Order: sequence, then C-alpha cells, then structure tokens
Amino acid sequence: MMRRFAILCLTAGLMVGCGGGGGGSNPPPPPNKSVGGIWTGVTPDGLQVIGLITEAGQFHFLQEDGVQYFGTMTVSNQTSISGTFTGYTPIGTSFPDGATRGSGTFTGTVTERAVLTGTTDFTSANGGHTVGPLTLHYESLYDRDSSLAMISGNFEDVDGVVVNINNGVVFAQDAVTHCVINGSVSVIDTQFNAYRVQYTYSSCIGSDAILNGVNFDGLATLDNTSPPDEYIVAGVTAQVGNVGVSIIHVLLRT
Repeated sequence: MMRRFAILCLTAGLMVGCGGGGGGSNPPPPPNKSVGGIWTGVTPDGLQVIGLITEAGQFHFLQEDGVQYFGTMTVSNQTSISGTFTGYTPIGTSFPDGATRGSGTFTGTVTERAVLTGTTDFTSANGGHTVGPLTLHYESLYDRDSSLAMISGNFEDVDGVVVNINNGVVFAQDAVTHCVINGSVSVIDTQFNAYRVQYTYSSCIGSDAILNGVNFDGLATLDNTSPPDEYIVAGVTAQVGNVGVSIIHVLLRT
C-alpha cells in the first residue's frame, strides 16, 4: 500500500445509576472519537497525501510533492475536529510565493477509523493564502502493533543510502554528501503502527552543510503487510534559520 504512494472504534456502555427514593443521575456523554490513524487522500490540487496521526492528535501530513504539514488536532462534541499546523517545503523549494514555511488551521469532522473530512486554511510566511477541502480515508495498516524489534534492521532510501535501526538507535551515512545521521526511533503506543523519529545531521559538506547540527523530528509508520517487501514511511521537519525544511523518507528493508 505505502509503496504505491512513493511515491477506535471505541465503544462504551452507558452506565445509568438509579438512586433510592426516585432519584437518579444522568449518564455520562459518549466519549470523543479518535483521530488516530494512517489516512490517505488527494488534495484539491490533485496531490496524494498521507496523514500520520497519533492517538493524542499529533500529526504529520506528507504531501506527494514533499511539502509537509504538522501540528495537533483535538476532538470535541464527539466528532468535531479543530487543529493548528505549520507547513514546510523540502530543502531548496518553496511555496508559490517564495516562502518555505507558513501556518494554518483545520476544521472538520471524523468518523472514527473510517473517514476524516474538513477544510484547511493556510497562510504562508509571505502572505500567500489558500483555503480548500480535504477528505482522507483510514488505512488499516495503523491497526498493526508496533515495537522496536519490528522496526529494527537495515533500510535503503531512493539514493541508495542505508539507514540502520538497532533497538531504537538510528545511524546513516551518505557517501556523496558525507552527511551522518544519528538519532532514535521510539514506540508511541504498542497497539498502533506509529513511531516517533528524531535525528541530527553532522559532517555534511557542500550545500547540505547548513543541516549540520540541526535536529529533525516527526512520525513514521512501518508497512510490513507484504514481507519481504517492507517499508518505512517517515516525515520529519526542522527550521534552519528562517527556512522551514521538510524531509519525507521512504525506506525499503534490505
């Protein structure tokens, strides 16, 4: 499923308490639905997008063109969603008005573990403004368990750089740019297929030297539905000076 990109339902019984002498209490309201999941869809511009959202509502939306939107969503009145986010472009690129970052809001509704619909309102750092609808559909890949053992191993990116993950420790070195990555992958909730990713660049040369010492963080998921073909899809972001930087990784297990 993820390779083609390269690119809860919680139920609660109502507890009704009845007091003596004709008294009683109102049942508690139903719980808010979860926005957690792996969500896929198409933007109004026709770009594929993957949304990685944790049970706590932290999210990274990974767009086909490398742009990334990240922030936090909350749910109220059971199904109403509101959220704020930041948007960054890939290094060396920009939004149509020349900005590399911006901020926005998202409002909508969620049908738990099924569909997420709403409207995005985004303004770039240079004032460019876009408003549009977005509909995302749930992917059952999120229902798979997560663990450090599952995501350990060697993975290769599209440029042939091997990323080693060993019990949560991440290391990679690019022979062309000389960039070294040191970082970590951690489990967020063992019941769901989402991971926290953090790493730092060092030793980069040339145009990539601006990344040295920069800390990136984001979210990842492991597509292990069709072994031996297994993939990590991860979205990480950082700000380098006044420049927002998005990096989307698609890594094949070797």
